[in-house]
Amino acid sequence: MFDRGPNVGVEVITKDGFVLSNNVQVNQPLVLLNGSAFLWKPTRFQSDMNLDAFEIFRLASPKPELVMFGTGKQFSPLPSAIREYFFKLGIQVDQMDTKRAAATYNVLAEEGRRVAAVLLPINTPSPQQ
Repeated sequence: MFDRGPNVGVEVITKDGFVLSNNVQVNQPLVLLNGSAFLWKPTRFQSDMNLDAFEIFRLASPKPELVMFGTGKQFSPLPSAIREYFFKLGIQVDQMDTKRAAATYNVLAEEGRRVAAVLLPINTPSPQQ
């Protein structure tokens, strides 16, 4: 069977982005899914957000059990439309600030759990700004 190698995780969180465990620096939002990192265009989680931005999770196989949402420097609740989208896919969601979401993702991925993360850089303005 093909071995993809180790899961890619977050080693360092910078002001503008992330340094991944494969030493790649990313300065934009990020999706970690099935051991790989993907660049992601949206810059915040909004109630009027086009849910096509999450299509990768509908197509993924295997689907994650849990998606960790890192909302930037501070916790910000996810809009209900996003939570409902994942509920319909049978995927649990948890939301927290990006540092905690990345750390939780790393631990769960290391344990072999089917976990994913959607992480906004910590310099992302909160929805109130």
